[in-house]
Amino acid sequence: MQSLPINSDKTETRVLLLTVHEELLNTGLTAIHRNTMPMNFSDYADFDAVGLSSAIKNGDLSAEEVTEKAIEVSERLNPELNAVVMTSHENARKTARNKLPDSPIAGAPFLLKDVNQFSHDMPTTFSCRFFDGASPKPDSELVTRWRKAGLIVLGKTNTPEFAEDFVCEPTFRGVTLNPWNAALTTGGSSGGAAAAVASGMVPLAHGTDLGGSIRIPSACCGLFGLKPTTGLNSVAPYYMEISNGFNSDHVLTRSVRDSAAALDCTTGPVTGSRYQVVPRVDSYLAALGQPTPKLRIGVCKSTPYGFTTAGAQAESVDRVSGVLEDMGHTLLEYSYPDGLGLGSWMEDLWMVDIVHEIDNRIAEIGREPENHELEALTHFLRARVATLSAMDLYRARQGAHEASTKLMHSMDGMDMLLTPALGSDPIPVGSMDSRTENFSFETWGETGHAFAPFAYICNVTGQPAASIPIQLKSGDHPCAVQLAGHPCQDHLILQVASDLEEHFKWHSYRPPVWAGDLD
Repeated sequence: MQSLPINSDKTETRVLLLTVHEELLNTGLTAIHRNTMPMNFSDYADFDAVGLSSAIKNGDLSAEEVTEKAIEVSERLNPELNAVVMTSHENARKTARNKLPDSPIAGAPFLLKDVNQFSHDMPTTFSCRFFDGASPKPDSELVTRWRKAGLIVLGKTNTPEFAEDFVCEPTFRGVTLNPWNAALTTGGSSGGAAAAVASGMVPLAHGTDLGGSIRIPSACCGLFGLKPTTGLNSVAPYYMEISNGFNSDHVLTRSVRDSAAALDCTTGPVTGSRYQVVPRVDSYLAALGQPTPKLRIGVCKSTPYGFTTAGAQAESVDRVSGVLEDMGHTLLEYSYPDGLGLGSWMEDLWMVDIVHEIDNRIAEIGREPENHELEALTHFLRARVATLSAMDLYRARQGAHEASTKLMHSMDGMDMLLTPALGSDPIPVGSMDSRTENFSFETWGETGHAFAPFAYICNVTGQPAASIPIQLKSGDHPCAVQLAGHPCQDHLILQVASDLEEHFKWHSYRPPVWAGDLD
């Protein structure tokens, strides 16, 4: 089988993609020939998921040795990063010994996030001490699809309590540290997933996104993070929707093709589900082999709240704008519309799910949580939800609908919107307090929305959006931009991102804490 590095000429890549997906091989490595040399750490870390899977199919590697190397990397790096909070290594080894399915990511090591999606072999604790000792549940639909695709689930990653924070510093599990700079946040809420992927523990990991929780940590850790169109990936059977429809689950990756390949394995409606969203393309991975159409792309460096970004965030947008223009796209000035009505209804809509989970736990164990078993923000949410009426919730949902309609109409005549991914560089660990008696909801909200002002609006609209890593200077902590498209146009986001990946070569970005340096 022909070997194809990820950074080879894209015309050749497209030809191969159109013929057969299995031609997508490794991330720039010469094929490792079994029986001549064992897999080392740098070999493992430099592969993306598609590359690992292809090497396994070719017989250059075995799923067992890949799994063992992933476990070894995790055990070596996790004490430094605190990204992984529980493991299922024996089940992973058993899966690796079995026949793998015909999937472009089969055999790739993978981590679930400790929220939203349930797994039969590990409890879901929502990173909350009140859920310590919870029993596992049968696999969620999305977990079932990941397993059927042949992903090797090694364990679960850290998250703030109930995935409700812009950072990843839960009281129960402890702070997750950024592989690029331990003094700076990984971002939240998929901070554990971001640290694991950015450090090379695994090539891809599960993330959730109800207000930027895939894109914010991707931006902080130099990764590609796509929030798919709402409903494209299921949250069945345990939920109809999460956060009143704001949430989307998917993966954080180092390569665009891994994100596309994973999406191919998970999309499609579930019988009885409220969301019956069907992909617009036969394959997102194959779409990367199609010529990217010339697009009309709006460019904006001001937040939905009317504040202008500067510094590295503005420079990143300018840098990407120039590249997109050179690629033949038409760039247009864009400003978020006035009167979006962004206010307390945004918060009310995601709070209810958390209180519902706590009430279920109370019914299960027959007692109220003790004060120390919930963080300050969670106590606040319980008190606030108790004051909401059915009409409050209805008005909040209507407010979200009106904001979504206004914003998407503002993109009429545009295919995509380019903005910074963050409002500032990654903030220092400890900058946000959602946990202690000093907690102030107003201060917490102001700090969070100043740090990540571009993410939440895409959850309100349900549109696809992705964080794109951009290293302004070789060796520096990467910055990031965000691309947001129209609902169900996820393939366009992936195509443009793939073109940008070819230009900026972010597969070569290496943080100081990197699995490949363990050799």
